[in-house]
Amino acid sequence: MTAAKSTARSKLLPPAEDLTQRAVNSTTGMDLRLSPAVLRRLEEVVNESRERFVVDLAARLRTLRASTQARLNGQMSDPDLLTLVFEESLQIKGMGGTIGYQVLSMIATILNDFVAGRQDLGRIQFEILQLHIDAMYVVIADRITDNGGILEDQVLSGLRMAVRKFG
Repeated sequence: MTAAKSTARSKLLPPAEDLTQRAVNSTTGMDLRLSPAVLRRLEEVVNESRERFVVDLAARLRTLRASTQARLNGQMSDPDLLTLVFEESLQIKGMGGTIGYQVLSMIATILNDFVAGRQDLGRIQFEILQLHIDAMYVVIADRITDNGGILEDQVLSGLRMAVRKFG
């Protein structure tokens, strides 16, 4: 019997238990809903760790820049560079969002989408990749947090347009 001829109807089943009860840690009895005090403490921990995140982000960007130079010198293949850029941009995307560098996270997302599944780079695609890395450097150097401003919106729009046009 094909799906088109089927007369059976889908039926929604109620959950076996209350989802809140399942979300509670049964060993400690700790509720997973965070109180305002716990949320404030978590924010403090993230803020205290922000500098370590920034240092790590800068190291990742140096690695990306060195890799693009290695590719220019014939010391790295396009597939190897693209794999590295994919992995690092994914990490940068997550880290940027964690510490409040939303613009950085958005640039890394655009870059990650740009290199996903790609096996080679033409001259223009390589330059677009480099522009993303340079833009992320500026965000870190100028400590542009949150969503930035008008200039950052224009940079993001330009990167998106370049990816659409030459991707």
